[in-house]
Amino acid sequence: MITVSSPAQIFFFGEHAVVYGQPALATAINLRTKVKGKSRDDNKVIVKSHGIGSLEGVIECEDNKWVLKEKKGDTKNLSYVIKAIEVTLNQVEEGGGFELEITSDIPPGSGLGSSSAVTTATIAAVSNLMNNSLDKDMITDLAFETEKLVQGPASRTGVSVATHGSFALIQDEEIDVREDLPQLNIVIGYTGSHGSTAEAVGRVKELKNTRPNITNPILETIGEITQNGMKAVKEGDLDKVGVLMNANQALLKGLDVSSDHLESLIKAAHEAGAKGAKLTGGGKGGSMIAIIDEKQQKIVKAIREANGKPIEAEIGVNGLELI
Repeated sequence: MITVSSPAQIFFFGEHAVVYGQPALATAINLRTKVKGKSRDDNKVIVKSHGIGSLEGVIECEDNKWVLKEKKGDTKNLSYVIKAIEVTLNQVEEGGGFELEITSDIPPGSGLGSSSAVTTATIAAVSNLMNNSLDKDMITDLAFETEKLVQGPASRTGVSVATHGSFALIQDEEIDVREDLPQLNIVIGYTGSHGSTAEAVGRVKELKNTRPNITNPILETIGEITQNGMKAVKEGDLDKVGVLMNANQALLKGLDVSSDHLESLIKAAHEAGAKGAKLTGGGKGGSMIAIIDEKQQKIVKAIREANGKPIEAEIGVNGLELI
């Protein structure tokens, strides 16, 4: 029996633009997904994900590739897990049966990296069950491949933060893990509605293809905001971080990835004294974040009164862990 844990995450700056080569700054937070695994003596795979569903299948070699066949259960909700299993088995060139039990503090579709957390933890668990432990860079590569296979366009940001933890500045698929950044106070506001990363990424792709003269400058400006935001975070300049977060949110709204509920939570946080507030992750639902100083409980109350679920989180936590 093994247990692997991966963290949730938030984006300070750069979501969506990072898919097109612009930088993004994200950090791991202290909500986690755990995957427990044990081997079987046959080629059967059983997955139980609390709050999501269950799945059964059989591992078979088809055209020299390991494939999960005869799948029964919640195949749509567990699509990242299915693809992570197949990608991992083909990397380690081993096949065999096993059981996985998945538990998570991270609401699915919350914009807090639930898919990245479960993907990285699944890859680590399955590779260990196949007696072929992978290093974090390889796990990141395989998780990135998995996300592209499931959702289409993706960035390495989510899987990089889930694997390495701390803070990560991502640009052009290069990862700069930063452990020297200060602890900032944030409050998360979860709308309670699931945002589909694939749909939001697809919406931006559509805008980029149909209105490049408008969309490309927006993406480039988000990239500039991220670079300036990284410097402001490093200096602990809350006022500047807040201004840049607000500017980033205005541009994300221009990309049509916000929602009325997100906007109402952002407005409530501002009125309660937040330095800055923006959506985090894919958008179209999910969550927002607010950067704060001493007004934490006032902002928590404001988010709750705006029909959001406030989450007080610690940032810069550890990444993937074998427990």
